[in-house]
Amino acid sequence: MTASLILPVGWYTGEFHPAVGAPVKYHSLSIGRLSVTIEDPQAFAVWAAAHRPLDRPEATWDRAAVSEAAMRLGVTHPDRIVAEFLEDGLLVEVTPDAPDVEDFARAHRVQPLMVSLGNTPEDPLRHGIGLFGTAPVLRLPALAHDLWQWSSVGASLWDVCQVFADAGAEAEVADTREHDPRHLLREFLAVLPLLVGANAACLDEARR
Repeated sequence: MTASLILPVGWYTGEFHPAVGAPVKYHSLSIGRLSVTIEDPQAFAVWAAAHRPLDRPEATWDRAAVSEAAMRLGVTHPDRIVAEFLEDGLLVEVTPDAPDVEDFARAHRVQPLMVSLGNTPEDPLRHGIGLFGTAPVLRLPALAHDLWQWSSVGASLWDVCQVFADAGAEAEVADTREHDPRHLLREFLAVLPLLVGANAACLDEARR
């Protein structure tokens, strides 16, 4: 079984200063229809540390990696905060090939935070993601890119995987694995830490 991944949940909406020149009072996240505030700087550092850095694309971003990254940010007891955030839903732990991975996908959705920049003649099989007028932040294979691009349309990540699997079966895609939503989910989970770490997407709770 592959290692479990830690992913942050929520869309960062900024820091709040109560007055001109005042220090940060809290950091704000949007999760579903709620706004969540994190006042403790060390707690926010743990949430930030759950975003895998782009310069470590092969690293398994598990509990140990998140705690280590948080300690480099000055957090003294990151394991305790990680456990609290997993309980509260600000972090989620998922094992891509676990039997219950579908439960994770049903409970969460992915929201794109950047735009598709297309492919190039030199690299036609991968599609860039970034902001208009700038170089791509990252490039993904076509399947992962398409799942990312349409990920916010479904009520959950599982819904999106099911739609893509049904479409693949109807179109008689040669790779029959793409007719299976669980296979599509595993493929997408392989790139999700990259997307979240680059702030090209965020993980949110599923729509009800």
